[in-house]
Amino acid sequence: MKYVIIGNSYAAVFAVESLRKTDKSGEITIISKEPYHVYARAAIHEYMDGTIGDAQMYYRDKDFYEKHRVTTIFGRTVTGVEPEKNRVVLDNKQKIDFDKLMISSGGVPIVPPIEDFKGVGTFTFTTWDDAKVLKDWVKKQKMPQAVVIGGGLIGLQCAEGLKHMGVDVTVVELADYVLVKALDSITAQRVQQWLTHNGLKVITGNTVVSINRAKGRITGVKLKNGEKVKCNTVVLSIGVRPNTSLVEGSGIKVNRGIMVDNSMQTNVEGIFSGGDVAEAEDFLRKKGEVMPIIPVATMQGKIAGFNMAGEKRTYPGGLLQNAFQFFGKSVVSIGNVISIDHNDGFEEIIKDEGDVYKKAVLQDGKLVGVLSMNYIARIGIYNSIIRSRMDVTGIKDKLLSDKFGFLDLPKEFRDEMLTKPG
Repeated sequence: MKYVIIGNSYAAVFAVESLRKTDKSGEITIISKEPYHVYARAAIHEYMDGTIGDAQMYYRDKDFYEKHRVTTIFGRTVTGVEPEKNRVVLDNKQKIDFDKLMISSGGVPIVPPIEDFKGVGTFTFTTWDDAKVLKDWVKKQKMPQAVVIGGGLIGLQCAEGLKHMGVDVTVVELADYVLVKALDSITAQRVQQWLTHNGLKVITGNTVVSINRAKGRITGVKLKNGEKVKCNTVVLSIGVRPNTSLVEGSGIKVNRGIMVDNSMQTNVEGIFSGGDVAEAEDFLRKKGEVMPIIPVATMQGKIAGFNMAGEKRTYPGGLLQNAFQFFGKSVVSIGNVISIDHNDGFEEIIKDEGDVYKKAVLQDGKLVGVLSMNYIARIGIYNSIIRSRMDVTGIKDKLLSDKFGFLDLPKEFRDEMLTKPG
């Protein structure tokens, strides 16, 4: 059996490990446009500011490919998929045959129509090479000043990394507050205050419309409201879109991402997908969603790998999960934590102690979201409760207690957690 995996990030790694648990002898080939061994994309900001070095970027041992008997084709891009011929085509015209294929080609940066964006001093921030190039550029600037366009997780991580390097940083976010897809307005505003306290400038409700240059060098940016911000560096980080160009004309169905069923298989038998490029079922909303986050990518890769090897596994649906920290402050969110005003059937339980903020969101008596700032205990229990769809009406007053724990759960739920297979 010949397995081909496009991409070399989280979904691909977990697919390989699942494959090898079931199929010890099949041929596995990974194709990646990047030249690197398995590395942590989530750590590129820490690499940029020197918190970690090259060795710490890898999250699998050096012998990962040898141990799992994987052939790697690095530095090559897949330009086409030909399902009828069971092969993929590379940018050098090489053709690679497969029996089973997994597409985990990730996402590509979204580039809005900003006047004069391309050119010296402009960067995106999604790969290790992006971090290396940006790091080298900043070191060459006598008085580095940067504007980061986008106040999402990657944008803020980049901004923090730049600040640690001594850069004067301004973050510009179109929404009314930062981290709009992950946090509610209260938590986001507190994160924003903490960012400002640590020297970042944050502008919300605005966006960059043009980049000003003199003799080819950036001198600043112009915002939608006419305001100008001085800088010599611009980093675009407003998100990614699924990298689906390689399946154009292949017959593989694409909506926002490559559409898959609960086995992570596309509409074409034998072709699977996972990670930032895949559109799979959202656990809470029960509809197709693209969720470009690590926990979802790893689960999708794991499920796809098992099914490719013939061991049937069912994807339980994606659940939004974010865990991050800025300048020492931690925030965790799971599920639906965004404002729920005017939505029937929802209830919010909030415990606000200033520095520590917790919120649980219930829908029709079931826990659907948890948000916690500077308190990360019991997150695993909350995740299990959400997944179980159990009615928490009888224990909702205990949910946010510092003493809430396993023994507060109904006996039948505890028994299931202790006896279900891993």
